[in-house]
Amino acid sequence: MRTTLVLLLFTAAFLHAQTTTTLFGTVTDRSGGVVPSATVTATNSGTNFSRTAQTNASGEYRIEFLPIGDYSVEVAAQGFKKSIHKGIVLEVNVTARADATLDVGTLTEQVDVAAAAPLVDTANAQIGRTVENTEIVTLPIVGRNVYTLLELTPGVSSNVNSIVLGYPQQVTMVNGGVDGGAGSVNYYLDGGNNMTGLRNTGNIAPNPDAIEEFRVVTNSYGAEYGRSAGGVVNIITKSGTNQYHGSLFEFLRNTDLNAYNWLSLTSSPVHRNQFGGAFGGPIRKDKTIRQKNLWVSSGSGSLPSE
Repeated sequence: MRTTLVLLLFTAAFLHAQTTTTLFGTVTDRSGGVVPSATVTATNSGTNFSRTAQTNASGEYRIEFLPIGDYSVEVAAQGFKKSIHKGIVLEVNVTARADATLDVGTLTEQVDVAAAAPLVDTANAQIGRTVENTEIVTLPIVGRNVYTLLELTPGVSSNVNSIVLGYPQQVTMVNGGVDGGAGSVNYYLDGGNNMTGLRNTGNIAPNPDAIEEFRVVTNSYGAEYGRSAGGVVNIITKSGTNQYHGSLFEFLRNTDLNAYNWLSLTSSPVHRNQFGGAFGGPIRKDKTIRQKNLWVSSGSGSLPSE
């Protein structure tokens, strides 16, 4: 029983580490002196989820296990004006730095700062790229397969979505890697393993409307990842917020819209409808938040040759 409990706690921490990120920084005054015992609170702008930490004797703070999203960081210390940094965007597995400089005053006074976290991550040796939701929504995606955006990451030279023994699989080559009959890249979905048991290749990804972002790590990934050494693909699905939001879509292909193949006088007999939607919002504000996604595909005919 004790062994099972330890295993469950370890698994929960493992999954949590792969879907969250860390915020750290240093709090100083205008003269450059450090401010110990300052209270730092990071609050998610969409859900009001927050975590609090105090600076140490060197004026440093570190907040672990923060879900991705837009944050504001509030810094308060006795004898100083309260400072609020807005527009801090946290990405999955990307350690973010947010330093604060306090002005002498009272806590009833407030200084608002609009500044994003630095683009260069100096606290982590990982090499990779986060494909953000804006890119997923606006860039063309072949077959509504989000894996086609993997090649936006430098070093990812080829990716193939195929069917082997009746099962769809994703094979990705990173930094010159090859497919030697088994996959060489780790695939995760919301922190859980998303790989087939057949050849250690990637399972099919959710539809793009359900995905918030994904990160591709091509080198020097952390100890929380294991298994294959070729790289990491970590997909994070959308979560709800305190504001109701949603979307509807339909993608249509038929013989009236399809172009002719080379040296062909007719278009390919493809009739396909892909439609669905997403809806999210609070069940209980600041307490229980839900995101639902629906995706339906129907079609007939043969696909045109690429």
